[in-house]
Amino acid sequence: MFNLSNETDYKLLSETKGYYNFFILTILFLFLAIFARLIILSLDNNTSSSNRVAGTSFKPLPTIYDLHKNTLAYSDYNYSVKNIKNKVRYLNRDVPLSEILESIYKGDPYIKFEKILTRKYPYSAITNNLIGHTNIEHQGVSLIEKFIDQNHNDIELSLDIHIQKKIYDSLYQDTLNLKPDYAMNVLVDLSSEEIISSVFLDNRDKLNKFDQTLLPLKDLKFDFGSVFKTFTVYSAIKNQKIGINEYFDVDQPVYIGNKIINDYPYNSNIPMQVGDILKKSSNRGAILIRRNLDCESEFQVDLEEIGLLKSTKIGFGMKSVEPTVNNFRGRYCDNIPFGYGLSVSPIQLVNAYGKIITGRDNFMASFEKQEKQNKNKYNQISNTINKLLFYANETNNDLYKNFLVAGKTGTADQTVSSNEKIQNVTYISFFPYNNPKYLNLIFMQNPKESYGKFMTAGNTVKPSFYNLLKEIYIYLDLSIINPKSTDI
Repeated sequence: MFNLSNETDYKLLSETKGYYNFFILTILFLFLAIFARLIILSLDNNTSSSNRVAGTSFKPLPTIYDLHKNTLAYSDYNYSVKNIKNKVRYLNRDVPLSEILESIYKGDPYIKFEKILTRKYPYSAITNNLIGHTNIEHQGVSLIEKFIDQNHNDIELSLDIHIQKKIYDSLYQDTLNLKPDYAMNVLVDLSSEEIISSVFLDNRDKLNKFDQTLLPLKDLKFDFGSVFKTFTVYSAIKNQKIGINEYFDVDQPVYIGNKIINDYPYNSNIPMQVGDILKKSSNRGAILIRRNLDCESEFQVDLEEIGLLKSTKIGFGMKSVEPTVNNFRGRYCDNIPFGYGLSVSPIQLVNAYGKIITGRDNFMASFEKQEKQNKNKYNQISNTINKLLFYANETNNDLYKNFLVAGKTGTADQTVSSNEKIQNVTYISFFPYNNPKYLNLIFMQNPKESYGKFMTAGNTVKPSFYNLLKEIYIYLDLSIINPKSTDI
């Protein structure tokens, strides 16, 4: 204790009070200095923004949500640190506020800060090549981002981010096993015509990856191979040129011009019915079926009606690339029926199958959230096709029987260079076949491994589909179906 009657103690108390006042004044000074610095920083930011955008400030873009209001893209601010001595040099971007304050304490007059409006993507790892991106001026420049930059309203996609994640994880594991250059999967709700998942995985060297302005579902196009055999059968049935019990002798040589067409693997010495031509994916059988049709007045007309010969809308102002159509005369009219001679985008393939299996001529899958529930318009053609594709899709997988999965595989060669060819593998499926609710497209380019002896779609993407269906069926509007009650 201090004794105020003691002169020494009194002086010590006086000195302590002086130190205390000095400490308070120092803290107050530092607070005012920091406050003033932040005000200057704010003014500097406003000036910087004005200089960069010709007297205007950046405005936040609308928010993008998934089907259940999960945020997929939004605008927010972050800080960047730059050194303006001599030439402006950014030292760090997206800097935490604690590091900003540390720089302020150092008091370097050449260190400046920018408060920058940026675009945040919480699920960027699983929505790549889907949403698009903005430029440095915070303007949408591609895909959905470009659309909302022009429309200024928050939007809801049909995408279900939970299902997207499940499919992404499953497909990623299969790409590790099969080693394709890239892979994609598209899942569509047939009643609402909504794309509820669109996954893309690019495993190539970073220097060869797709530009982020591309949406693979609409911007790529391929000869998809044997999945086109379905359209050949559809056209022949629609024009009443074949019966499903009719036999075709696929063991006799079939020529396109001077070129003989082979089936792989070679078939037995038994003529095939239509269902077996689809099941064994007979090239000869598809050509023989098409030759019952007039190429231009029947086959070509049907391809036009189901949307394979023209670009298509995909929602939010986006359109698919134009298909590459070879001459329908001569040998090309025989190539297209079994999967060559016509290159289309994945969305065109999805829509064509959607039209055929639902019986709805105006079917059009979209990323936009729809406020509609369409009923399938069953007719003799769609019923027959669906039943044939369920038979052709037969497999030992329990999910095939439990959910009545119909589908068609396709394997197509692609020439990369004069001395290099690769294979594209496709599997398009829908379920349940007698009341289709969902359609799925899975595709891989150039897988290096397979789950079977041959490098075919049946040994690559088809098993991959059942792997992902196992992960997601519980989240879909499905129930285990009694296989005994499958008549249409």
